[in-house]
Amino acid sequence: MSQVPEFSDIRNPLDEQKLADYLDEMSLSLNQPDSHLPRFCKPYEIKQFTFGQSNPTYLVTDSLGAKYVLRRKPMPNSKLVSKSAHAIEREFFMLKGIAECNKSVEKSRRVPVPEVFFLCEDESVLGVVFYMMEYVEGRSIKQPDLREIPESQHMEYWKSIMRTIAAIHSVDCSKLVKFLPAKHFPQFQSERLEDRQNIPSYFERQTRTLTAVQASQAKTVDEIPGFGQLIKWVLEHSPKDPDKLTLVHGDCKIDNFLFHKEKPEVIAVLDWELCTMGHPIFDLANFLQPYMFPKSLNRAILPGATIGIENPASALHVEQVLQLYESILGHKWRAGDATNNPRDLWKLGSVFGLLRLCVISQGVAMRVKKGSASSASATAIVGLYKNLSPLAHDLTKKEQKL
Repeated sequence: MSQVPEFSDIRNPLDEQKLADYLDEMSLSLNQPDSHLPRFCKPYEIKQFTFGQSNPTYLVTDSLGAKYVLRRKPMPNSKLVSKSAHAIEREFFMLKGIAECNKSVEKSRRVPVPEVFFLCEDESVLGVVFYMMEYVEGRSIKQPDLREIPESQHMEYWKSIMRTIAAIHSVDCSKLVKFLPAKHFPQFQSERLEDRQNIPSYFERQTRTLTAVQASQAKTVDEIPGFGQLIKWVLEHSPKDPDKLTLVHGDCKIDNFLFHKEKPEVIAVLDWELCTMGHPIFDLANFLQPYMFPKSLNRAILPGATIGIENPASALHVEQVLQLYESILGHKWRAGDATNNPRDLWKLGSVFGLLRLCVISQGVAMRVKKGSASSASATAIVGLYKNLSPLAHDLTKKEQKL
């Protein structure tokens, strides 16, 4: 199978001269004693990454060979259908906050994230909000079955993956929220979190958002079949949030984890624009979802995929990995609530993951129709939601235990 190249021709143009001028201005701040910015040196070479359905992402290389990553919104804020799907401001401040929290925890409990340099919310610069961060050079694994890795090393990779996910879910959110501005995180300010009983649960908030986004996208493309029934089922079966305020990545999957080039170690977690505080079951279900999909569906999303629910080893593998996560995490999600655990909530996590993937696929279909899709592979998942919805409905009717 041919590999998708890491970079492609620039599909979402940006004004390179304006960017160079702005980086010149930013370099002036190097004279400030508290500046942490690198010295940007023009001229710049700019390439666009092939990945990313929501926010165009570029590699910026300066004249000295230093490399940076630029993330931008696909269009101005006023034209966005879904603000949450393109919330790179949230991503910027979350990365910055996690880096601050990492300073006070032991290395094994740190969440590996790239360093962010600056956020530009002035749309007059490039026409859109954007930010720049460190370029982390590592190994990107695209297939969740780790076929690119020798089988003898698979378990070591899974240990590093589960350590990383457990580290995300162990971040001290009482410290983290101090670095999250109210403008972008209004629901997670200290004064509101003191009365968590009156804050809607993670699944209540998520289903409300998905309902609004689906309705908006359905003005341009077809509705998601049976969407309302799936929302109702999720709400009827959703658990309470964990006792401890928990950070959730929101798009936890193998290609958002960057690995060391020579050893089984996660060195960076990427794409945080969907992060929130909520229930950790979704991160686990999202990461392991391909093992519970039919093989034909996996191949539609990931050409050449070999894993799928038809393989009896899939459920066993999921159970083993969830047990690994629980042993690393070291505490229960809710004290006194025996069913609030990864294995008992696996069916809910799977259905919700499919529901959310339906909305994402519908959004890609809308952007393709409008000509604003940012990923080179966007057309491959345009009609996917029409197949995912029946799969989610079937799953709600089945007994699925691990």
